[in-house]
Amino acid sequence: MGSTHIRCMDIYDVRIPHMKVADNSLLAEFFHPLRIGKDMQCRYSIAHARVPVGVKTLPHRLTRSSEAYYILSGSGMMHIGDEHKEVGEGQLVFIPPGKTQWIENTGTTDLIFLAICDPLWREEDEIIGESPPIAPVSDDPFMEAAIQEAEKGREEGGIPIGSILVRDGIIIGRGHNRRVQNGDPMVHAEIDCLQNAGRIGSYYDCTLYSTLMPCFLCAGAVVQFQIPRVIVGESRTFPGAREFMEAHGVRVIDYDLERCRMMMETFIREKPELWNEDIGVL
Repeated sequence: MGSTHIRCMDIYDVRIPHMKVADNSLLAEFFHPLRIGKDMQCRYSIAHARVPVGVKTLPHRLTRSSEAYYILSGSGMMHIGDEHKEVGEGQLVFIPPGKTQWIENTGTTDLIFLAICDPLWREEDEIIGESPPIAPVSDDPFMEAAIQEAEKGREEGGIPIGSILVRDGIIIGRGHNRRVQNGDPMVHAEIDCLQNAGRIGSYYDCTLYSTLMPCFLCAGAVVQFQIPRVIVGESRTFPGAREFMEAHGVRVIDYDLERCRMMMETFIREKPELWNEDIGVL
């Protein structure tokens, strides 16, 4: 006896009104698994968006979701990060997670498009507007603690990079680069910090501080553990893996502190062979 395959077809009425949303567009969210009221194994959401003539949306970004715009009609200018391009009917635009984006209607009719989010859109994942002003280090005791860790490493004869893990305003992990001290190439500051924090379960409400922009090794740990925010002292001496982290939804803030930069520049000048070994330069 052959098996019977049952195909389930659900049809939904999507004739819902457009409403003005936080980014200044008119939006009708017509497919969202959490709002349909049925148990659906689906990770994306779809909205129908409209931007009137002469209007542009506010700069915004999604911390965890990628987004695709499919232009149904009209024309406009799409901005993603520092890039901008004209878009029109039939074109598809991909927006990586963490990238600031906005679209402006430069045509003579409404700009209409589908906005598809994967994973599905959540209000808490969207940040509207430009990044807030960055607090100076004097107002951030956690960066000061990271700098103290870096100074410990320098005093031990190691590489002066320090890291702190913070949850709910409390330091739960500290570390500094111990590659020289331990003879272990894997003990970067951020790795040392995470190891010292131990098993803490989810990292969704944690912030990782580092005196220097994390390399790909440490950025990989950030992405793997889904740490949502990384704050660094500087990235001029080493650009690190910022784009990699941001592409995976991590919010990266660079304080660009002269104190951190001078500490690294002095070390690199005095011990270039250790620095080159640390970043994998022969």
